[in-house]
Amino acid sequence: MDLAEETRCVLRLYGAPQGRLAAAVALFAPQWRAEAQWKSRGAETLLAVHADTPTGLKKAAQSLRSSFGADVYGAGDTSLAAAAVQALEAHDRLLACGDAAAGALLESRLEKVPGAEKVYDFGTMSYADAKVGPQIEKRARAKLGGEGDKPDPVRLALARAQAARRVVGTELAVACAERESDHVLVLSTKKGCWLRTVPAADNPGLWLLDMVRRAAAGLPQAEGTGFLPAGQTKQSDPPGRSQSTAKDPTSKKKHPLRVLLAVLGILALAAFGAAWYLTDGDLAALPQRLKTLHLPEWVTLWQAHEPKPGARLI
Repeated sequence: MDLAEETRCVLRLYGAPQGRLAAAVALFAPQWRAEAQWKSRGAETLLAVHADTPTGLKKAAQSLRSSFGADVYGAGDTSLAAAAVQALEAHDRLLACGDAAAGALLESRLEKVPGAEKVYDFGTMSYADAKVGPQIEKRARAKLGGEGDKPDPVRLALARAQAARRVVGTELAVACAERESDHVLVLSTKKGCWLRTVPAADNPGLWLLDMVRRAAAGLPQAEGTGFLPAGQTKQSDPPGRSQSTAKDPTSKKKHPLRVLLAVLGILALAAFGAAWYLTDGDLAALPQRLKTLHLPEWVTLWQAHEPKPGARLI
């Protein structure tokens, strides 16, 4: 590797918010003597980084990777399809398709990637198989129940992805609901389903590959991708309509009661500590000690009603 190669590199991003690019480059330290240029096409961005020294290049590249995290899928000539296959192989994950629509989006991109057949069956053991395909469809239709011969396409894609994962026995399965102007992409996992609505002209095949890549590697999905937890697939609205409000399964639930109990516990400890301090450890002397402090009337009012020895509490 010559010096020019050591001081230049290209990072590949998918799903990164365009507004963050300039801010991320602005974080370069002056001593790195590095600069970056980028070009985006759809959701994919190529970041060309140049520095005067290999050390400066390394620090600049690390800074960008830190800024964009899971949005960085590779470097150099790595394709998104190759990155998805690498993630599936590295984490020992298998992928299946629940319908021909999703298969068409993936297969033309994966067929030329070395090793893709090890992690994806290209439909031969799932939707395109003469026996398995009807099993997936039967199970999906049964899950929809009484929605008739024309179920909501998003619900059907969701049911097909779930059925394919269970029937074929893979960790991940995908399906696609093709609508007039957009596609709803579905990725089924053990914990639930990821959903994303993509305009038909916005390369839904690449978006589906990116969803697979992130899920296989255990990375957060891109902004705008919704999550439907397992067991909540039956709801009044199709999942594709409410995906923007879906929560990431890794987010922690807040428990207001626990917070309240913790606050009350802290206040009780503080009160006990103050009483201990005022009485030098003799808590029985607390009422007399409060009298000597000449506290406001509202603080010592309770002492006027203090039970006397031998009194009976009614």
